[in-house]
Amino acid sequence: MIARGLLARLACVAGGCGGALRADPRRGLLRCRRCPAVYPVLAGVPILVPSPAEYLAGYRDAVLASLAEAGAATGPTVALVDAFAAAAVAREPLAFGTDWTAHERAPRPPAATDDAAIAAWLAAAPDPAALIAAAVPACARVVVECGCGGNLLAARLAAPRRQVIVTDLSLRAVLRTVAATDAVGLVVDADALPLAIGAVDAIVAANLIDLLAAPADFVAAAAAALAAAGALVLATPDPGL
Repeated sequence: MIARGLLARLACVAGGCGGALRADPRRGLLRCRRCPAVYPVLAGVPILVPSPAEYLAGYRDAVLASLAEAGAATGPTVALVDAFAAAAVAREPLAFGTDWTAHERAPRPPAATDDAAIAAWLAAAPDPAALIAAAVPACARVVVECGCGGNLLAARLAAPRRQVIVTDLSLRAVLRTVAATDAVGLVVDADALPLAIGAVDAIVAANLIDLLAAPADFVAAAAAALAAAGALVLATPDPGL
């Protein structure tokens, strides 16, 4: 149902509960051991957001399209999506933002500029993805990438005897990254990290905190999820941060 060892690293995000989770594989759910919260698992990916019903009501079509693209739109899975969506307050349909391009899957994406001088400078500069991956301690055995998008940084983070967990609000981004790498995936709202205290060795967030309303809260939550001597690796295009 979900990757071995993953469940122990997760925590309930309903109302800041923080309780441990248990699997209910027959129904395709994760259940909180402390409160009544339940979370669906779609194509092996837990939907660990504060309100899964509201998420699936808003993103229903995008979720089903993503599952179909991954060959995982089975009858029981579609029924599970619809059951959660039906429990939510009616809301306008939402779509996953495609915040990546085909170029981002290249080993070295081309510079997004028409200025020849800037493009030449960027082409000669160190590879940002390589620098980010190198900042993760070699001893880190559990590494979480927040906001994986489609850039496949997860492939750079892979190492022997290491588990890489990729997260994104977009199920499509998570499924595409999991399919292309050895990572395991979670659908997560970065403003509510579903990680148990001290459960992971490193957290990587590339070009994410500039999109959040409260970056400092994300940093604090990430710090709480890190084991002793854990590492938080941040990259942002916003110099104001």
